[in-house]
Amino acid sequence: MRNPRLTARIMVKHDPGWLEDIWLRYWANGGSADKFDFDAYLHGLSERNPFDQRILAWALDDLGRRR
Repeated sequence: MRNPRLTARIMVKHDPGWLEDIWLRYWANGGSADKFDFDAYLHGLSERNPFDQRILAWALDDLGRRR
């Protein structure tokens, strides 16, 4: 996935319910941001370490396999 942050932002923009699903998968894969910080990160209001982007990509992959 080229830009998981942008992909997640677009998903949440189209359906805000995705935020909970994406964040839960991100957290389950080892992400450390709480939901508020995660939302800020998706919208470019805060930054996370580079590994968080990889964790976000894993979370989106997990969701893709479940849908």
